[in-house]
Amino acid sequence: MLKKLVIALGLSFLMSTAIAQSNLQIPRAQSAPQLSDFVSGVPANAGLKIQDFKQRSPGDGTPASQETSAYLSYDDTHFYAVFVAKDDPALIRARIAKREDFVGDDFVILELDTFHDKRRSFTFFVNPHGVQLDSKRTEGFDPDDNFDTQWESEGQLTADGYVTRLAIPLKSLRFKNADVQTWGVAVGRVIARLNEESFWPHITKQMAGIVPQFATMTIPEKLSAGRNAQLNPFVYIGNSRALNTDDAGKPLWQQDSKVQFGLDAKWVLGDASAIDLTIKPDFSEVESDEPQIVIDKRYEVLFPEKRPFFLENASFFQTPNSLFFSRRISQPQAGMRLTGRSGSWAYGGLLIDDQAASEDIDATAHIAMARVQNDVNHDVSLGGLVTDRRLADTRDSVAGIDGRYQLDENWIFQMQLARSQTQRGEISERGHLNFLEAKHHGKHLELLLKYLDISQHFADSLAFLPRTDVKQLKQEAKYLWHVEDHDHLQKLGAVLNTDVARNQQNQLQDWTINLGMLAEASRDSWLEVFTRQAFEKYERREYRKQGWLVNAGSSWFDWLSAMTEFGIMDSINYTPAQGLPSFMGRGRSVDLTLTFKPHPRWRLEEKLLWNDLQTTHQTSGVPTDSRSVYRNVMWRTKLSYQHNRFLGVRVIADYHQLASNPRLSALPSGKQLNTDLQISYMLSPGTSVIAGYGNRQENLALIGNPQHLQRTEDLSLRTGRRAFVKLNYLYQL
Repeated sequence: MLKKLVIALGLSFLMSTAIAQSNLQIPRAQSAPQLSDFVSGVPANAGLKIQDFKQRSPGDGTPASQETSAYLSYDDTHFYAVFVAKDDPALIRARIAKREDFVGDDFVILELDTFHDKRRSFTFFVNPHGVQLDSKRTEGFDPDDNFDTQWESEGQLTADGYVTRLAIPLKSLRFKNADVQTWGVAVGRVIARLNEESFWPHITKQMAGIVPQFATMTIPEKLSAGRNAQLNPFVYIGNSRALNTDDAGKPLWQQDSKVQFGLDAKWVLGDASAIDLTIKPDFSEVESDEPQIVIDKRYEVLFPEKRPFFLENASFFQTPNSLFFSRRISQPQAGMRLTGRSGSWAYGGLLIDDQAASEDIDATAHIAMARVQNDVNHDVSLGGLVTDRRLADTRDSVAGIDGRYQLDENWIFQMQLARSQTQRGEISERGHLNFLEAKHHGKHLELLLKYLDISQHFADSLAFLPRTDVKQLKQEAKYLWHVEDHDHLQKLGAVLNTDVARNQQNQLQDWTINLGMLAEASRDSWLEVFTRQAFEKYERREYRKQGWLVNAGSSWFDWLSAMTEFGIMDSINYTPAQGLPSFMGRGRSVDLTLTFKPHPRWRLEEKLLWNDLQTTHQTSGVPTDSRSVYRNVMWRTKLSYQHNRFLGVRVIADYHQLASNPRLSALPSGKQLNTDLQISYMLSPGTSVIAGYGNRQENLALIGNPQHLQRTEDLSLRTGRRAFVKLNYLYQL
């Protein structure tokens, strides 16, 4: 009887604790919490205290290695979170960086599911110096790190760790119009040197999904975001001079002085919906794309969107396969977007033009899109998307539905069906897209199965679909062994990835098998080794390919991190010299990134991309005087100095050299060096001043009269330069 009584009392205690954790009542702050009040102790009326964080990794469910306490409260205008994180100050990894740029640092996390739909959340990150990053999480998709909103953060290192304070304006959130607010909440902490990620409540990796595991909290009164209108004007002043080298016999200098004004505006309706307008939107001309290898690629390479108008609320329009890729819109002049939620419904719409849609300068494309989604319950959601693009006598229309079903704690299924119609004058073409996905996520087994069917004439003028005319089956499987008794080694695993593609006539096009092993260790260290077997059909010829790949990285020292991927793989020359058929050679590649952090304010990044293609003894039907087909080198050096969280300077030098054998390859040889100096002051998203100067040099010379271009050995000719100032300011009304 005594034993049964003890068990009953224990179960009762556990149940009451679970109920208490899942029904938190957040207290009203008597005054806004101040960081200084928490540096040397915890003040009275600090808010609801949360502690006993549990690891998500490396030890799923074990207590956090370092003590962390979070204090939550609210008032009429803000939601507050203060974190007191204990640790040895000498071991804490933290830099003074610009917003959203503290990769490799320790940080704390606040997640808010403001509609309590167990599907979406606002996520706020802060490092020990108060540097902030925000994102939106939608179950089934990667986090939307492009999300930006207005909020306050600050942090300070202390004698026994660090303290951070977050103040989230209610007008920066979206929530239901209700007398009592019921939200989901989670707080977390990451300790970089240990690869440790811990949360309260415990968010286990043995369940698929993160937001469904949040605790429930109640704010026992009606909240309102209040009036929330924003105006964000910007001005760009620039001057550039560039040499047009399209015709080597008639090079042309082009001068451009540009003064551009633009405006983004937002109105929030009823706390849950927003209307955005843009006039001559910001083209983000101050940002450069990260280097990628694009030469001799069979399919399109993705360059992510950078323009603020398209990044805002982009997650509303996400689908399993991207049917709307905003970078397809080259030069919009005006646009309007509506996004919002009502009950279990989420909706969004976009109207915009594109004045650079074709070579005809008088032709403008008119683009419309609408998205609606309903969360039937916590496990089932259904959505629909339609897009329409009209240019002269051409019209592309797409309509699709998609759904997500979570069967249990481990299995999630997704589907997408879409139909398209393209009208070009009197010619009409129809297309289809069908997609199924099954995902299993558990402590040891991770499994992903995908089937994609896209017809040849599917309208992709607004989509990012590198391939059409394909029936593709992908499988990714990973089995992990968790190492619990080793000081540094945390996981060992085996990986098997397969990919088979056929065309719509069911003819085999290509297949790939990757088999590998992996190891993960503390301090963000990992090693993956793969062997590859593949087949590809190209231009009616069949190629068997094989190779290997190594992927490794480490941040063992707080001042140095390294990542590399290198391997050898048989590759097809997709751009042979004129008169030659395509042929297969031996491809080698290196992708190396080194990041030096000698001081909290300084950072040096070195990025090397190197790849080449050589003929082998099996290569037939091509000249054999040289084994080299081409060699491509891209090297980027980026030096940054951040005076404080807002003011920084960075210098970038990009070097690109392509050495091509003209007897084997049609790729043009050349060298180019781009240098870029930029000074920026960013007070908050939407309020910044940026000034920059750029220069481009190439291995060219202007000779003769009239002048023509000739290749040289040295980077002897400046072929471009640019200077600019950009100012934008966010007015909140």
